[in-house]
Amino acid sequence: MADYKIGDGIKKFFLAGVGAVAITAEKGQEIIGELVKKGELTVEQGKELNKDFQKNFKDSMNERGVNIDELSQKISKMSTDELAKIKEQIAAAQEMISERLTKAEEETVIAADVVEEAVENATEAAEEKNEEVKEAAEEIAEAACDKAEEKVEEIKEAVKEAAEE
Repeated sequence: MADYKIGDGIKKFFLAGVGAVAITAEKGQEIIGELVKKGELTVEQGKELNKDFQKNFKDSMNERGVNIDELSQKISKMSTDELAKIKEQIAAAQEMISERLTKAEEETVIAADVVEEAVENATEAAEEKNEEVKEAAEEIAEAACDKAEEKVEEIKEAVKEAAEE
């Protein structure tokens, strides 16, 4: 622990950031190159996309207070071993992120299934209640009709009796 210097930690952190920038730029160019090879982009479109990517990347880094030119100089001064270590760290971080994304996707699918089942259950319950309400309404309507018929008969009898008098 006594051999550890604060500067070493800062250097490692900085190197990891530099590596991330370098890998991101490399990956962007690789993807564009692959699209051109597959014929999904023309060479001209690939060049234009690469220019846009570089401009957006540079703007994004400038917004974060990172000077790309300085960073490029520092990267070019790094040893192969330093770059290799940074690439390994980035690959490990990408693997961890990929695993977390996979787990999140699986959990999302499970949650979606639970929600779907809940919606189906709620729909069934609503349909059952709807049927119960419909049957109750029919019974009430039938009873009301019966009473109305009775009243009509009573009124007819009253009219008949009144006519006979």
